Parts: sequence; structure tokens; C-alpha cells
Amino acid sequence: MLFFIGQVLPYIAATVFIGGMAWRLTSWLKTPAPYPITLFPAPTSSIARFGAIGRELLFFSSLRRGDQGLWIWAWLMHISLAMIIAGHIVGIYYLTHQFTLIGLSEAASSSLSASLGTVSGVGFFAALVVLFYRRTAIPEVKRLSDPADYFELLLLMTIVVTGMHMRVTSLAEEVNLVDIRTYLGGLLALRPVPIPEQWIFVSHFFLVNVLLIYLPFSKMVHMAGFFVNRILLTKPAPSYPVQGAVDRVAAPVKGVSSNG
Repeated sequence: MLFFIGQVLPYIAATVFIGGMAWRLTSWLKTPAPYPITLFPAPTSSIARFGAIGRELLFFSSLRRGDQGLWIWAWLMHISLAMIIAGHIVGIYYLTHQFTLIGLSEAASSSLSASLGTVSGVGFFAALVVLFYRRTAIPEVKRLSDPADYFELLLLMTIVVTGMHMRVTSLAEEVNLVDIRTYLGGLLALRPVPIPEQWIFVSHFFLVNVLLIYLPFSKMVHMAGFFVNRILLTKPAPSYPVQGAVDRVAAPVKGVSSNG
């Protein structure tokens, strides 16, 4: 079982994730837009378009205007997730010593890395709990929810719980980042080595792979769909005829009376 989870499942998950995301993006881009859906006032230049997309990505401006209560927790969830992903990539690569690059000591870097990871994990979990509560307590949201919505939130919560369990309990001393970096490096280099046998890490890693397999076919794929959607919404506005052209089109044809 450890061989499958550690040396087979990651490649299955990566293949399904990359292939599934490519399929979803291709299907979106192939779908014709029968008419422009540009939101007005539309950006007038490419730089302005990228700026509008960037502001929406960072601040969820449209959601804030529509529902500030939901916006707070959705924004917290996404910003915490971004910090967690970045922290995993940088922290594991540098073994929590990444902040030595800005002049901190190794001890201070490890402490700051741990603090940021804990804050991000707690924020992410709190946002998930609130979003789950909204689906069970608000009648309108509950009516629109289906089992997949609850499954996705519970899967994310389980991943956070196993990750935080490694961080804030005595098991943190048993999890060896050097072994984990070596293991992940072997996967990336296509030379897999046995997975570290700490049960909490195996559980966390297994759940992450389940998430990768499930994500392209779930509602969570909106993270990629966001860019397709915002590009369509910020496309240059269509060119409308000037007033003179409108007048010429509206003028009666010579020799034909207005009474027919």
C-alpha cells in the first residue's frame, strides 16, 4: 500500500490533473461566444485589462459588491490557500530557512516560517468552517447546494487538519523535512524513492493526491475558469456605428414615401 501511495498514485494524480485541466480549458476556449459579454465601462487598453483582472484576482471586487459577508470568508480562504501553497514550495525547498535570504538567522527563519504556516492554516480552516456553516444554515444557500459542495469542503478540511496535526502536535518532531524534500525531489526527477513512513504525512499526502484527481472535474476548477471568464468580461467593447451612419441607415430610400 505504501508503494502505491508513495510511488504510483502521485503520477496518476499528476496525469489526471494535467490532462483534466487541459480538457476543461480547451472545452471552454472552444465554446463560441454568440455575442460580446463585455462589462461596461470596459478597459480600453491591454494594460488596463490586465489591471482589472489583477484587481479582481487579488481583491474579489465583484463579490465584495454583491455579498460582503461571503466576500470576507471567500477572500480569506483563497489568500490563505495561496500562502499555504507558496509556503509548501518554498519552505520545503529551503527547509524553512528561506528567510535567511533577507538577513534573518536560521532559527528566526524557521520560527517565522512556522508562524506563517500556522496562521495560514488556521485562517484557511476557519474560512472553510464558516463556508460549510453557510451551506447548512442559510436556506437559500442550502437549497442551491448539492452533495459535491459538502464533499469538497470536507475534503479540504481533512487536508488542513492532517497538515496542522503535523505542525502543532508532538508529531512535528517526527516529520523530517529533509526526508520529505528528498522524496518529493525524487518524484519530480522521475526517480521515486520510498515515501517517509510517518503515518500523518502519508495520510496528508494521500488526501492531496485525491484532491488533485478530483479537482479538474469539480466546481473548484473555477480557479482556472476565472481567467477565461474575466478575459471575456474585459474584452474591448464592440464598435458601434457613429451617429452619421445611423442617420443614413434610418433615412428612407429615395423614391419611396414614408407611407409606403
